[in-house]
Amino acid sequence: MGKIIELNEALANQIAAGEVVERPASVVKELVENSIDAGSSKIIINVEEAGLRLIEVIDNGLGLEKEDVALALRRHATSKIKDSADLFRIRTLGFRGEALPSIASVSQMTIETSTAEEESGTKLIAKGGNIETLEPLAKRVGTKISVANLFYNTPARLKYIKSLQAELSHITDIINRLSLAHPEISFTLVNEGKEFLKTAGNGDLRQVIAAIYGIGTAKKMRQIKGSDLDFELTGYVSIPELTRANRNYITILINGRFIKNFLLNRAILEGYGNRLMVGRFPFAILSIKIDPTLADVNVHPTKQEVRLSKERELMALISKAIDEALSEGVLIPEALENLQGRAKEKEALSVQTELPLQNNPLYYDNVRQDFYVREEATFKINKNQPSNDSSEQTFDNFTENQLNTDAVNEKMTDRTVESTTEITDNSLENTVSNFEIDFDNEAKISQSSTFPQLEYLAQLHATYLLCQSKEGLYLVDQHAAQERIKYEYWKDKIGEVSMEQQILLAPYLFTLAKNDFIVLAEKKDLLHEAGVFLEEYGENQFILREHPIWLKETEIEKSINEMIDIILSSKEFSLKKYRHDLAAMVACKSSIKANHPLDAESARALLAELATCKNPYSCAHGRPTIVHFSGDDIQKMFRRIQETHRSKAASWKDFE
Repeated sequence: MGKIIELNEALANQIAAGEVVERPASVVKELVENSIDAGSSKIIINVEEAGLRLIEVIDNGLGLEKEDVALALRRHATSKIKDSADLFRIRTLGFRGEALPSIASVSQMTIETSTAEEESGTKLIAKGGNIETLEPLAKRVGTKISVANLFYNTPARLKYIKSLQAELSHITDIINRLSLAHPEISFTLVNEGKEFLKTAGNGDLRQVIAAIYGIGTAKKMRQIKGSDLDFELTGYVSIPELTRANRNYITILINGRFIKNFLLNRAILEGYGNRLMVGRFPFAILSIKIDPTLADVNVHPTKQEVRLSKERELMALISKAIDEALSEGVLIPEALENLQGRAKEKEALSVQTELPLQNNPLYYDNVRQDFYVREEATFKINKNQPSNDSSEQTFDNFTENQLNTDAVNEKMTDRTVESTTEITDNSLENTVSNFEIDFDNEAKISQSSTFPQLEYLAQLHATYLLCQSKEGLYLVDQHAAQERIKYEYWKDKIGEVSMEQQILLAPYLFTLAKNDFIVLAEKKDLLHEAGVFLEEYGENQFILREHPIWLKETEIEKSINEMIDIILSSKEFSLKKYRHDLAAMVACKSSIKANHPLDAESARALLAELATCKNPYSCAHGRPTIVHFSGDDIQKMFRRIQETHRSKAASWKDFE
């Protein structure tokens, strides 16, 4: 007797459900896509317990005729295609005929539907894929499908379901993508009786962006357009100011279908060129209309992977359209801020040129692990010069600001702050203590055979420290070096909950998309370990009323957005990795920047501290802290080592 048997339809549907129905969000996606294919202009989605207890999709589409209702639960029964030729010119979102039977096989499904031509509607009740009731119903044009007790007969699948908040976030993300793909349809998402999302359905994509991501985000979006013989491209991209740390805010649509495509993502980034910082990603909604014969959507049951013909041409079109949209009067915010900062620095330097000192050298305090301006030296030189009101006022303001910065840095290391007069009077003592620490660190360096014992020579372009040793010449990036030092300090300190807080006079508001709001609301306690306390405030918003003192007020909005991105982009949240990322960010923000002059004493102290690090060779972000030119390299640059005019054959004779 043969061993191969044909599986019954119910079992085959349950097997297929493993591919089509991964989680409640998969059910929502398939049902809503059917409603879209039915020509609906209004779709309402109700969910309870993140879709595990109930998913209800109501539309005003064409509906199903009585004779088609029961047939719709049969495997591979569809109205979208009729022959093999139709498979290569698909214009609908669904076509495989697997969704409804697969969903019905792992749930209790109810279908209520009617068409405009029929006098009454039809109601179907199925349990585990088996039809229990099929009866007439009062007419209501459209369809209402209810899916209850999902996975009730496949309990093993429930073990892989994440928290309710995580599942609800996936559902919200699906509705967000479909709303962006079809702005002409009004979508309403209701969870536990509370409205989560509602779009107008007037065809205005910018209004949909505002409904999902907030009005502030919508105002920072630029419209793009492009077309050629094969493709028509429309959509919106964010200005370079508005970026995130992950690609989750990039939505690519092919003929109204949300897809994932690495090459098209890369084309978007190439369109921005050098306008984006490394590791940052824009908001983008790209709608691409293409001849169905150039796209193969029959790749995976979820239909999110699509094979495209002429993919390279499409990439070039996307990059060109984005570049053209951003080239029209766009100023990169970071560049503008840098220009403003340089203008201020030049103004301050022009005032200081009236003093004998051409600049204010920074000194390194090993106890505080930060740089400071020696007030005593500056004051003594200044008082011997004829002063005017403007220069005195500038100097007083600078001294006060620097002392305030020192006070904040003192609090960061949990040490008491001396008064400004004590700091001025004891500056010489601080210098002596620094030298003592230098000698101790040099003793530690001599014990280490891996890191070279460097002799400081000079500072290059107020950014790099020029050093030498018996092995050759070394260049040290002062910012990367101190970032490494501070990172190794902060990676242990960043999780302390005893950090002092500073009350904000004007609280900060953070607006997120609904799906991100749900996830962050569940994980916001993780921010408490960094001293950041966000409170839910209004719809899709968090409010920050105080901040840890280690976080500068000018960096609050940007830094906390980065923290939020770290949490939202982590599929499996790791507290250790989170603390690493957060410590790296704090170390980078608080380290000395380029174009800051250092005196020899501070430079030597920085080199000594770097030598004691566990990993002194790279900063927290992987950039090198030090580069090496060997003696041979230098001699080759000056042609002191070169090939002689004698041939190699002749030179070999010397060894015979």
